[in-house]
Amino acid sequence: MLWGAGLLLLSALVGLLLSAALSGAGPHGGTGHAATRSPASTTVPAFDPAAARAKGGQPPGTSIVAHISAGSVRVYRTPAGRGRVRIVHALTAGGHSLPLVMLVRHRRRGWLQIQLPVRPNLATGWIRDRDVALQLDPYQVRVNLTAHTVEVLRGTRVIRRAKAGVGRSLSPTPDGRYFIVDLLRPPIRNGLYGPYAFGLSAYSTVYTSFAGGDGQVGLHGTNEPAGLGTNVSHGCIRIANRDIEALAHLLPLGTPVTIQRG
Repeated sequence: MLWGAGLLLLSALVGLLLSAALSGAGPHGGTGHAATRSPASTTVPAFDPAAARAKGGQPPGTSIVAHISAGSVRVYRTPAGRGRVRIVHALTAGGHSLPLVMLVRHRRRGWLQIQLPVRPNLATGWIRDRDVALQLDPYQVRVNLTAHTVEVLRGTRVIRRAKAGVGRSLSPTPDGRYFIVDLLRPPIRNGLYGPYAFGLSAYSTVYTSFAGGDGQVGLHGTNEPAGLGTNVSHGCIRIANRDIEALAHLLPLGTPVTIQRG
């Protein structure tokens, strides 16, 4: 089923929201009363462009993630600071700001082109690099809608595979290259979403609202494992609870998720 903002708010208010990722570092490394530390155990290093150039460039299979330390960031249409598209705000719950991350697509001097966690899918814009902290993410996720599989890679090596349930023909899972926006631990461990659920930057192309939310697509566990390997959902990606448990302890926010057919 599709991710609902109601679940996000509920989980945050009861103190179960998890800010996934950076084992103690970065602008969002601390915990709050409404948000607890992610179970992620992998340290994600800060990204230094000059050091990367000196070493021959960015390592293969890695991505750069922008972490916004303020509660919002100004996004521009061009890297010249003109044509402001919008101001993207961090989510809040119980008076606390939640982590705000974006996947970096390109870099220019003083500027970053980032992928936005908003509609329309795959929207991009430009932000000033001084407004963010950059970190290098060695992980990526590949979802094959035809084969009903999820693969997790570290660098260029596949380290985990899982069978997946994906969207039905009338409510398909959107393809494209997205990223992990947030991580939740639902209040019912063996419920609809399983023990953990990632919210992605992807949105349903069918639903503009669903279950009290705005149609955000999730990658989560399930209480119906018989549906794995089939087209079963309203657009979300379901995997076994043991697999989502492992990924919740591994993948940082901002990790790219490529969804494709065949």
